[in-house]
Amino acid sequence: MIEALIYLIILILLGLLAGFLGAMLGLGGGFIIVPALMLLAEFDAHHAIGTSMAAILFTGFPAAFAYQRQGRLDWKLALVAETTTMPGSFLGAVLTGLIAPDPLKTIFSIFLIALALSMILRKNSQASGEVIGRGDGVAVWRRVLRDSRGEVFTYSVDLLKLLPASFLAGIVSGFFGVGGGTIKVPVLYHLGTPIHVAVATSTLMIALTAISGTIGHLLLGHVRLIELFALAPGIIAGTQLGASIARRAKSQMLRIIFSIALIIIAVILFMR
Repeated sequence: MIEALIYLIILILLGLLAGFLGAMLGLGGGFIIVPALMLLAEFDAHHAIGTSMAAILFTGFPAAFAYQRQGRLDWKLALVAETTTMPGSFLGAVLTGLIAPDPLKTIFSIFLIALALSMILRKNSQASGEVIGRGDGVAVWRRVLRDSRGEVFTYSVDLLKLLPASFLAGIVSGFFGVGGGTIKVPVLYHLGTPIHVAVATSTLMIALTAISGTIGHLLLGHVRLIELFALAPGIIAGTQLGASIARRAKSQMLRIIFSIALIIIAVILFMR
């Protein structure tokens, strides 16, 4: 009984951390949940990834609601991008059934290191409100957002580049059990979206992508429902705090510290 209670508390705290960092960085939280379940709960790679994908539903939607209240979520852009991301996520989930757990764990370790390096090397964002992505092509979509504080974000996005990149993000999401924000945020940013809007918009995209990815993993029997519902309360609370802090916090130092932690986790997983 005591051991079960401790296990429950650990899962709630894990959800809190995943929700906080996932919402703050626009990444979903799967990059924490998957290795933690493999290390703490001794999940195999398939069940860790499947359960994480389902848990991302509790990260994405609450975070998206928080950013919508802030006025920094471009929901129209998110819906357009998800027309290719959601099919990619389902495909990625199905692909996990074709690979044995041990190779999948190795692949995920390499993926974590790549994620960490990308976060360390990524340059600081442009100032919010700056006009970026000045293309004049027929597929360039011009956007203007005004947040709840009156700050204006003016930008444009090339849809012909966004849609195939979103499909790739979906495959990564479904395959590794992460929200896909590791690709979505950089893609939105590099295609012209201010970083604050990219992070906010990514949370809604993550939630929508997780729907199709979760269906794929449920069909494969990769979702552990007891752990999923234990993670949910902490995740929901963490997302609200993460979205609030992201509004005003500088993330450069946090990215470096967190990236080092990711590398350590990846090395431990690789050596197990």
